[in-house]
Amino acid sequence: MFRTSRCPSLANAIHAGVGVRSLIPRVYFSVGYPRPRPKAKVVRAGHELICHWLRRSAGQHGYNSSSVRIEHHNVPQPTMANTPTVTDTKPSSGNSPYKWRRDEMHLGSMRFKRQIVAGEVIQDVVNATKHGEGSIFLGVYATISSPLNHHELLAQLRRAWIALRWDVPTIAAQTVHDRKNIAKPRTWMTYDVAQSHTDVEKWAEETVTLRKDITDLDQLRYEVGQGPMPPADLVPQSFLYLAPSSSTAFGVLMNVSHIPFDGSGVKILMSKLFEHLAMYISDPHYAPLQSATMRWGREYGNLLPATVDILRKHEPAQIDVHGKVLVPATPEEPQSGPAYDETRTKIMNEAAKYAPHVHPFKTYIEPPYNLLTKPISRRVSHEFTIEESNKIISTVRAEQMTVNQLLLGAVCLLPIIDNPPADGPNSQAVVFVHGVVDCRQRLEKSYRHIDGYPGFCLSTSPIVVPVSTATSMPSSSKAEKVLALATIVREQYKAQAALPALLGVNAEIVEMKATNPNTLPWTGPMFLADGRGSKYLRESYPEHGPAQVIEITDFFTSVNKTEPGPAFRALEWKGRIMLSADYNELAVEPKVVEGWMKLWAELVLVVTNR
Repeated sequence: MFRTSRCPSLANAIHAGVGVRSLIPRVYFSVGYPRPRPKAKVVRAGHELICHWLRRSAGQHGYNSSSVRIEHHNVPQPTMANTPTVTDTKPSSGNSPYKWRRDEMHLGSMRFKRQIVAGEVIQDVVNATKHGEGSIFLGVYATISSPLNHHELLAQLRRAWIALRWDVPTIAAQTVHDRKNIAKPRTWMTYDVAQSHTDVEKWAEETVTLRKDITDLDQLRYEVGQGPMPPADLVPQSFLYLAPSSSTAFGVLMNVSHIPFDGSGVKILMSKLFEHLAMYISDPHYAPLQSATMRWGREYGNLLPATVDILRKHEPAQIDVHGKVLVPATPEEPQSGPAYDETRTKIMNEAAKYAPHVHPFKTYIEPPYNLLTKPISRRVSHEFTIEESNKIISTVRAEQMTVNQLLLGAVCLLPIIDNPPADGPNSQAVVFVHGVVDCRQRLEKSYRHIDGYPGFCLSTSPIVVPVSTATSMPSSSKAEKVLALATIVREQYKAQAALPALLGVNAEIVEMKATNPNTLPWTGPMFLADGRGSKYLRESYPEHGPAQVIEITDFFTSVNKTEPGPAFRALEWKGRIMLSADYNELAVEPKVVEGWMKLWAELVLVVTNR
C-alpha cells in the first residue's frame, strides 16, 4: 500500500504504526512540490494510511483527532488568475526549475520568479498551516556616535534599506501559491523589478516603520509579530521597525519570512544594513556614489539563487612548490551517488528507528492546545555574567566539547526531569532533537565567505540521546548526568558533521515529507544553536574608516511558535552566553517555560561548579 523506491525504513515505520510527525526531524508536510531530481518517490496510495496513524496517534497523545487537519493543499489561495508560463531569460541559466526566470504572463512591471525548494518548502507550509510558525525576528540595540533626531534617523535607515535591496533584492521578494488547473500545486518566490528610484522609495516607506512609543524590542516583537509572514500572496514579507530611545541610542527590529531567509541570513542582512546606515550617516559622498551604483531595473541580477544550484564542487588541494599541502582538497556536496545515498539512508533510518520512542515534556496546559486556535508567541531569556560565561568556556575546553554540546546536554535533561519515565533505568525512550545546522560551508566557494549567502541554507538530521543515560545514574549528581548527556551529544554532532551530503539530500527528504500538511504537535524540546553572534553580525560600523559610527550593544533572535514544544536557543555576544526560549503561551504557561529556563541555566552552572 505504501511504497518507497529507495528508502524501505520509512515504509516499514509507517506499517509499524509510527505517526508521520515522528518520522522525520522537524516534519511538516505539503503536497506536489516539484523535486530537483527523481528519487524516492512516495506514492499517493499511502496517504490514507498516514492519515489513519495521525489520528490514532493524536488520540494516544491527548489531542483531539479532529484538530489534526488532514488536507492535501492547505495553503493560501493563489491570487494569479491563470497558471503562468515561464520563459527563460536572465538571470536564469541551465535547466534547474529553481533558477530565477522571467514571468512572461505577468502584466505590468517585469517579474521574476523561481520555485521554492528544500527547507523553503517546509517554512512555506508551516507558515500557511500553523499560523505563521517560524517567522523570524532579529532585534538589535545600538548607539550612534553623533546625535540624530528620530525622523532623520528614520530617513537614513530607509536609505540604507533601499541600498540593501540593491545588494539583496530578495528582501523585496514575495510568495505566491499556484494550484489552478495543474495537478501539482507550486509555490513561487517572486520579485517585481523596480521601475524607478521613486518606486523603491515608496516600498521603503511601506516596510520601514518608526515606533517612538516603545523601546523594548521584545515587547515590540510581541505586538507586531503574531501571525503568518507573509499573511497572504504577493504582499511584502520583510519589515523593519525603528524604536529610538534617545538621540544617540535606538533599536531596530527586523521581521522577515522564514521562506527566503534563515537565522544566520537575517544577521548577515542586518550587518549589511548597518554598514550602509553608518556610511549614509558619516560620509556625505556616500549617497551620490550609491545613487550611481543602484541602476534600478537591473537589480534582479543580484537575486539569491537556491542552494540546490550552488552546492559545493570538488576543489583540488593547494600545494606549494615543495609539494606541501597548503589547503586540503574540498569534497563536493553530492546530489547523487554512493555518498548521497549513504547520507539519505542514515538520516531516514535513524528517524524511523527512534521516532516511536520520543520522550516529551509533560507540563502543558490542559486540555491540550487546539491546533486550530491562533497561537500567542512569547520569548523568555537568561543571560550569564561574563564570569559565568568564562567558567562555562573553561569547563567545555577541559571536557573537550563545545559550549553548544554542553548546553544541549542540559536541555536534554529538562524533559527527563519534567516527565520522569515510568520504567526508569530500563527506559527505551530518547530525547529526539531536530539537529538544525547552518550549511553555508557546503556551498560553492563564491558563496562561502562570511556574508556570501544571506538566504535559507539549513539542513537537519536527528540528534538522539537515550533517556536511560540519565535514569541509569540514580545516585549521580545533576552535573554528572548533564556531562553524560553532553558526551553523547558531542558524538552525535561529530557524526552529523561527517555526513557527506547533509545539504545535498535536503531537497529530496523534504519531498519525502510531502505527504500531508498537518501533523501532531511537537511536544519535545527544540534546540537552535546560534553560536558566536559576531560571526555574522558585526559589533561596530563601518567596517573600514577612521571612526566608529554605530555600535551594536545587544541583540536577540526569535521565531514564532505554534507547537507546544519550546525552541531553546543559545548564543554568545560580547563574551556573554545568552539563553532564550520561544514558546506558544496558549500551549504552555509562561511560568512553566520560565521554570525550564531557570533550570536550564542551573544545570549548566552546576557543571562548572564541580
